Amino acid sequence: MFNRDTWLEIANTVLSHPMRTFLTGLSIALGVFILVVMQGLGFGLQNGVKNQFSDDAVNSIWVNSGRTQLAYHGNKPNRQIKMRNSDVDAMFNQMDTVNAYSRRIRIWGVTMEYEDQQSNFPLRGVDPDHQMLENTTLTEGRFVSRRDVVEETKVAVLGATIVEELFKGESPIGTYILIGGVQFRVVGAFDDPASRWENKMAYLPFTTAQNIFRSNDKVDQIILGTGDLHIAGTRALTESLLSWFKDRKAVHPDDTRGVWMRNNNEEYERFQNIFLGIELFIWGIGLLTLLAGAVGVANILAIAVKERTKEIGVRKALGASSLSVVGLVVQESVALMIVSGSAGLVVGVGLLEIVSPMIDHEYFKNPQVDFRIALVALTILGIVGIVSGIGPAIRAVSIRPVEALRDE
Repeated sequence: MFNRDTWLEIANTVLSHPMRTFLTGLSIALGVFILVVMQGLGFGLQNGVKNQFSDDAVNSIWVNSGRTQLAYHGNKPNRQIKMRNSDVDAMFNQMDTVNAYSRRIRIWGVTMEYEDQQSNFPLRGVDPDHQMLENTTLTEGRFVSRRDVVEETKVAVLGATIVEELFKGESPIGTYILIGGVQFRVVGAFDDPASRWENKMAYLPFTTAQNIFRSNDKVDQIILGTGDLHIAGTRALTESLLSWFKDRKAVHPDDTRGVWMRNNNEEYERFQNIFLGIELFIWGIGLLTLLAGAVGVANILAIAVKERTKEIGVRKALGASSLSVVGLVVQESVALMIVSGSAGLVVGVGLLEIVSPMIDHEYFKNPQVDFRIALVALTILGIVGIVSGIGPAIRAVSIRPVEALRDE
C-alpha cells in the first residue's frame, strides 16, 4: 500500500547524500544501458542474417559443381565438372521422394529491350518450384508454370530493377520484351527486398532458357526442397547425394570443389546456435554488471543503516515493528534500482532509436530492443533491489533499541 510519508522519508534519505547516491545510481544505469545496447546490437546482427536466409527457403539443399582439386581414377586435377539433364534425372531416381526442385542455368549480361529502353541484365532458367525455394514475392502476374517448362514457352518474370529501368513505372504484364534478341511475353514481376541482386534477374522457363541461350544440356545448379524432413534426415540425404554424385562424376571423395552441396537446414541451425550463444553471453555480461550495481546498493544501504542506528532504535522503542523497518530499507533499495535502471533503459532505447535508421546493411538491420526484454530488465531490477536490501534490512532489525539509543 502506498504511504506518502514513507516515500518522502526515502527520498530525503537518498538525497541527503547526493554524490554517493549519484555514483551508485550511475553504476546501475550503466549496467542496464550496456545490457540494452548489447541486446539491440545482437538483434541487429540476428535480423541481418535472418534477412539473408529469407532470400532462400531454409528447408533446401543446393547442389553445385566446379573444378576438381585432386586427381582421381586417371583424371587430372582442375577438371571442370558439368552437371547434365541426365544427371538430374538419375539423382531424382536415387531419392525416395522429391518434395520440390528447380534446375537453374545462369546467363550474365544479356541485352534486354522494351520499346526505346535497353539495358543489360542477367537471366536464369528455372522450374516452377523456384518461386518457393527462392522465397520470391510476386508483385504482379504469375510465375513460370509447369506447362511453360514442358512446352518451352517464351515467357518471362522480371525483377523490380528491370521493371523500373525499362518500363518506367508502367505495368509490364502482357507486354513483349526482347531478351538477347528473342521476343518474350512478360507474365509476372517480383520484388525481393532481401536481395537487390535478385531484383536484376529475369526468370525464364528452364527448358526455354537452356535451348535458346545454351544449346546444350548443361545444368549450372540444382535446388532441392527438403519439406518437413528433420535436420538429421537432411544431413543424411546431403551426405548420400554428395557421395553418389562424386562417384558418378569420378570426383575424389575428399575433393571439396569438384562437387559440393549446401544444406540450408544445417546452416540455419548453426546460426541459431551461434545467436543463442551470443544472447546468453549478452545476458551474462548484463547480469554481472547489474550484480556489481547491486553490491554498490547493498554497501550504500549498509552505510545508511549504520548512520541511522539511533533513529531506528527510536522507531523500535516507540513500537515500530521489525517488518516496517525491513520494508523501509527494502523499498529504498528497490526505488534506487528502479529509478537508476529506468534511466539507463530509456537512454539505451533512445540511442538505438536514433542509430537504427542510420544503419541499414545486408547483414545488420533494425538494432532495436524487444519490449519484452525491457520488461524482463525492469523485473530483474526489482528482484535485485529486493535482494540488495535484505542484508542491510536484517542488520537494521537486529539492532536492539537500548543499544541503538546508546550509539554515538
